[in-house]
Amino acid sequence: MDNGRALRRSAGLAIGLVLLGALAIGPGCRREVPSGGPAAGAAEAAPPAVDPAIDERFAFISGRSAGSGPYSAWEGETAWKDFAKAADKAWTDFDGAVLAPMRTWAASDLARPRERTRSLFYPFGGPDFTSAATLFPDAPVIVLIGLEPVGNLPEFDRLTPEGRADFFADMGTLALEFLVRGYFVTMDMMDTYSERHVDGALPVIGFFLKREGFSVAGVRRLLPAADGSWAEAPYERLKERPRRPYGVRIDYFKAGDATLRTLFYFSCDIEDRAFREGSPLHRFFNGLERPTTFVKAGSYLLHWDNFSTLRRLILDRSLYVLQDDTAVPYRFFKREGWAITLFGRYATPVKDFTNVEQPDLRAAYEDPESDVRPLPFHFGYRWRTQVDNLMLAGKPLRPYKVPVNK
Repeated sequence: MDNGRALRRSAGLAIGLVLLGALAIGPGCRREVPSGGPAAGAAEAAPPAVDPAIDERFAFISGRSAGSGPYSAWEGETAWKDFAKAADKAWTDFDGAVLAPMRTWAASDLARPRERTRSLFYPFGGPDFTSAATLFPDAPVIVLIGLEPVGNLPEFDRLTPEGRADFFADMGTLALEFLVRGYFVTMDMMDTYSERHVDGALPVIGFFLKREGFSVAGVRRLLPAADGSWAEAPYERLKERPRRPYGVRIDYFKAGDATLRTLFYFSCDIEDRAFREGSPLHRFFNGLERPTTFVKAGSYLLHWDNFSTLRRLILDRSLYVLQDDTAVPYRFFKREGWAITLFGRYATPVKDFTNVEQPDLRAAYEDPESDVRPLPFHFGYRWRTQVDNLMLAGKPLRPYKVPVNK
């Protein structure tokens, strides 16, 4: 191991956290995901069954004791113990500073949207399951999308102690990025993924699932089918990454709750040149049951015309939109008659982004007649200055008709 890797491991374990990993779903037949929306999240007559092999692996990856089999021996390794300790502390700090006040706020200010939300659509979220689950804990279906590859779960039994240490070092690095800022930096994640110690978003999603206290019932691969629908197949390790778009489906539940919930993650490009009307991915999103859309730290991509297809889909299909100023520009909601509530404070976008300031949104925040409410937690690009904003927009009662000349 070179000095750079040694230093990286030391830093990753010292601050580390995040990860997940493992799955190997049992044998099953290939099946189609309905193109008109996934048949997921329905209440079961009997409590859903946990897959012990997968769930124990997830626990180990999240820095929590799996308690049996080979994990009990691996949990004695210094790398895992250091990671678990760092993960516990970082998660406790993040929960106290962000998640706990977010839960309290959402229970009050998002009460009505939460009651009506059956599907939560979170573009640009990457593997950030925890923000979605905290804001909308009862949503039966959550859909995350990002550029990051789905990847593979680590096969710990095939790794040397050195290999397991490398995995937990890189998971620590990924965890720090999120638990300090409250969002992922895509390029930094890609740099870490390129090492292949943590192979894609799937282990990171698993880390959040177990840290949120869920049990995992199954994991399946998703690939576009020839007829434009989506085909499911049992999870298997992939030797090569498929061409985007492709995805993964994770079924999960809370202990004592008979409701089986479903998380979808799609690795995809949603710029207009790749995300076209009628494409498998567009059909999937269009088939969701009137979703609530949530966006934060979205790089202001929805401000630009080359993301107009996704922007139009959000405006046409969403029941509610909860977003910061990096998502759909305020003027679209005003023009189309959405009911708007503002939270926090608006500030000039950070210097990494230009030509995306919204004078009309600033004016709305400063207007004494506007409904502006406090935002008691911080996440997003202004995490250093803690000047954050969110907007809740409710669908207008009458459908908006796009002008012919627009």
